[in-house]
Amino acid sequence: MEWTREQLEAITESGRNLLVAAAAGAGKTAVLVERIIRRITDRDDPVDIDSLMVVTFTNAAATEMRERIGDALEKALDRNPGSTRLQRQLSLLSKATITTMHSFCLEVIRNNFHRIDIDPGFRVADETETVLMKLEALEEMFEGLYEDPSEEFLNLVEWCGGRKDDRALQQLVLWLYDFVQSYPWPEDWLREKSESFNLPQGADFGNTEWAKVLAGSARIELEGMLDKMKEAVGIIRVSRGLEPYIDRYLEDFKNIESLISLTEGEWDRLRKAFLAMEFGSLPRRGKQADETEKGRVTALRNGVKAGIKKMKEELFALTPEEAADDIRRMYPFIKCLSGLVTAFGRKYSAKKREKSVLDFNDLEHYCLEALTERDSEGGIVPSEAAMMYRERFKDILVDEYQDSNLVQEVIVNTISGKENEGPRVFVVGDVKQSIYRFRQARPELFLSKYKSYSAETGSKDRKIMLYRNFRSREDIINAVNLVFGRIMSVTVGELDYTAEEALNPGAEYPAPAEGDKEIGGPAELHIIDRADDAMKEVLTPEEEYDGDEALLGEDEPDAVQSEAILIARRIRELVEPPAGTPPLRVYDRRLGSYRDAQYRDIVVLLRATRD
Repeated sequence: MEWTREQLEAITESGRNLLVAAAAGAGKTAVLVERIIRRITDRDDPVDIDSLMVVTFTNAAATEMRERIGDALEKALDRNPGSTRLQRQLSLLSKATITTMHSFCLEVIRNNFHRIDIDPGFRVADETETVLMKLEALEEMFEGLYEDPSEEFLNLVEWCGGRKDDRALQQLVLWLYDFVQSYPWPEDWLREKSESFNLPQGADFGNTEWAKVLAGSARIELEGMLDKMKEAVGIIRVSRGLEPYIDRYLEDFKNIESLISLTEGEWDRLRKAFLAMEFGSLPRRGKQADETEKGRVTALRNGVKAGIKKMKEELFALTPEEAADDIRRMYPFIKCLSGLVTAFGRKYSAKKREKSVLDFNDLEHYCLEALTERDSEGGIVPSEAAMMYRERFKDILVDEYQDSNLVQEVIVNTISGKENEGPRVFVVGDVKQSIYRFRQARPELFLSKYKSYSAETGSKDRKIMLYRNFRSREDIINAVNLVFGRIMSVTVGELDYTAEEALNPGAEYPAPAEGDKEIGGPAELHIIDRADDAMKEVLTPEEEYDGDEALLGEDEPDAVQSEAILIARRIRELVEPPAGTPPLRVYDRRLGSYRDAQYRDIVVLLRATRD
């Protein structure tokens, strides 16, 4: 295989921690496998396959990784059948640590159960069993609280329990418990966050996390309003009779720009500027003004005015002193809620101990408990077990790193050590694929390395970017970049989608034969407006449906049927084009040439298959 310069660097760079930012279709799995193969067959500094820790996101990915490494070793052995080195690696492959993080945690727990005081005969419970145990623990805990209720508990029930029952509070306890499991030490996190509400008298609200969050939210809202005003100014400049509006709209535009600049500064200045923001009356327009355009620019401005008014009422109505007082008043409720979550966690743990079962969160936390211990000053230090793994592994390689959570990050860091004491860490992932947040994934872990690691060769901690896509045609790449460039930012999608993050086409297709015009083609977006009369005609079936009339019915097609009709017609046009229209041609890798598109070349992707 011919590697690009960036891929080859990701394969061969050694002696340092590496972050590989690999976009979809960039060949990251192939790079990861090749890096492992070259590492275990290196002439100068080879390592055994079982001295590498390779972490994948799913069991299927781990199986595929093991198979691909095995295939590569067998091909190398065919070329060099006398190599005892290759034969040894092939024999060690079956016990190599190529696994998911949970499977690795399970191994650590089984080997160190005596360090963490659990039954060595434990099993991992399925999701249904854990849900039932949680509900049982929750019910028992609340029953006990009602038998001898504290004033704080009753106040909390009244505050968020709901009018009829306390189901909302119980759900909040469950949600918060599940959320904190992504932190290495959940009870410590709960105590710390609860105490953050205990503001001392005289504390400046502008220095709190709440002020930063609100200012950030205000900035996002204001940037949207600025776009609306920019659109309105553009309309005014090209519309007849609206010239008298321009000065007022430009004044509003500059006022919003000024507010945006203040979101990065002191809270009190931002609040005062917001409350002082006023919209002057519009002057009389020209007699020949275009009423349609006048209506558009007026609607845009009215929307901005309504948005500013709402923000004044919701974000800036309280003085900083009143806001700080509100936070202090919440402290008893938050402290009580955190206590409930802690108590629930302990009761749920007791039930699991009774049955000698663990859940998936336990795997990570018990693993971390086995790998760490408290020193004489109460600090967290690596345990003897962690030092054993630090000696055993030469490299740690993590796939789909954007889906790691904070517990998993601490586990890897505990084994690798600080200042390169232990194995080097190689992580590969794509923050643009972090949208699902599996098990409280923390994409910011990826981003912190992405921002702090250097792209310079020889750096202690280095990042390498693989943004050439070898899967899709250039038309697809351009469409993806267009959409992502418009909607992806630090606040929506974790990072700004700039030219540096954009996909670059890497797939090469043979030139088409003369006369093959319809190849690839542009990306299409079809919008169905079911209220539009012209669209209704498009959706009215003209063909004979061979008995499917009952499926469509006599009424207008619903949303699902409308999409199905439109998609079916587009597919038919591609595969069986109307007379005089050239057929769509696709490249068939097995034939090594282009051919007419067939139905099997087309896939329909759905969010869910229920409908």
